[in-house]
Amino acid sequence: RARTEHARTGTRTEAETRGARMTSPPPSASSSDDDRAARGDVEGAGADAEPLLGASRARSPRFGGSAGAGAGGSTARRKTIYGHPVGLAVVGATEMWERFGYYAARALLVLYATKILSDATFDVDRVFGLRAIGQMASGYDFSTHAASAGAMAARKVAAEETSARLYGWFACLTYLTPVFGGVISDAILGSHRSALVGATIMAIGYAAMATEWAFVIGLVLVCVGNGAFKPSMSTQLSALYAKDDPRRDQGFSIFYCCINIGAFFSPLIAGTVRVYFGYGAAFASAAIGMACALVIYTTNRRYILDSRVEVIDSTRLDVRDEEFGGDTTPLTSPPAANDKNSFAKMLDLMRENVNAMMATLIVCVAGVAFSVVYEQQGSTLMIFADEHINLHGLPTEFVAALNPALVLALTPAVTMVWERQAKTNSEPHQVTKIALGCGLLATSFAVLMFGALPVDSHASPVRVSVIWIVLNQIFLTAGGMYT
Repeated sequence: RARTEHARTGTRTEAETRGARMTSPPPSASSSDDDRAARGDVEGAGADAEPLLGASRARSPRFGGSAGAGAGGSTARRKTIYGHPVGLAVVGATEMWERFGYYAARALLVLYATKILSDATFDVDRVFGLRAIGQMASGYDFSTHAASAGAMAARKVAAEETSARLYGWFACLTYLTPVFGGVISDAILGSHRSALVGATIMAIGYAAMATEWAFVIGLVLVCVGNGAFKPSMSTQLSALYAKDDPRRDQGFSIFYCCINIGAFFSPLIAGTVRVYFGYGAAFASAAIGMACALVIYTTNRRYILDSRVEVIDSTRLDVRDEEFGGDTTPLTSPPAANDKNSFAKMLDLMRENVNAMMATLIVCVAGVAFSVVYEQQGSTLMIFADEHINLHGLPTEFVAALNPALVLALTPAVTMVWERQAKTNSEPHQVTKIALGCGLLATSFAVLMFGALPVDSHASPVRVSVIWIVLNQIFLTAGGMYT
């Protein structure tokens, strides 16, 4: 079905936007197209836009009305932004502000946890659940007061270990919960309600992180809200284009561009706010970003509805539809096959395609290993940058802005290389690209290893040049694009 086609893409977007999608040809959208879409210039702003929700059930092809105008209605009735549905601007702006909140919290998380846990005078019980997390993550009881230099050093090591693991659990849940959120969206809530519920929960979660006591509770709420929000937004984006629409890849490229714009600016703003107003205000900036996403989505929802292209015969559907939750399977469709027979057929197919299954397994293992290393940029890299990189007075959070900035800068070059290789039939196989990506990622940390040698040997000042972290991020980002 069209509404589930890109659910996997939505899950990928947080590791998200590492360049171009593997499973499609390189996008052909030019930077000028992206710029014009970002400016929001609107063409054909006819006053006869499709009505909303209940009223649209009687008239809009989306809800079973006359389909004589073709998919999504006539061109005159659909607003566009330089050839793309105006709903793309709404979805892109919503996702940009949602990612603003997420990447702000992501940049702050490890630094904040390390700071408060390393402080021997800090009462860890002021943060609900943090003491238990510390004991589970590092085996250290942060309620004890370290007096000697050795005890302080042990406390600092435990604080860094706890904060890194806390970030790892947070990142894991943000990628895992959309799997369950997508199922709930399909079966119960529908994409619209899932987006509303998810955005609201995430905004509350970021606000809770800004209050010291509810910090851990806020992390949990953000993970839960993300699970409901992410797949529903990708589903709604997919519904703006027909399967064979040549603008589809361009639309997703613009969408990913919006994601990286939000990811770029959020560490810069959150870091600046943290320097002048403290961590509480910095986490509050993430809540403000999520609130902006919620406002943009709710006030401009009608443009997404007007831009949809699916033509569904309402006489064949249950009275409930995906907008409000419930089954969207046609009532006249044949009953589902017996579960046992389906499972047996699946096993037969696996036995008949052993080589394909082994290749899939190898790719999955490589993907897991890649993510383990790639996500160090939110934990150990932030700690290393905070303690050992000479940032010339800039906030440490600024380091987190390098990756999205490089994605925006390098994507056109990488796409151009792939296009030229495709024309000469020399483009690497997808598995080869994954291998190249893993090699580039390994190179990124090899570079950082050499940069850290003076730190380990104490042969020079503790802080090393910022060029090492920049080189690390260049190779890391390129590896992400290929993988």
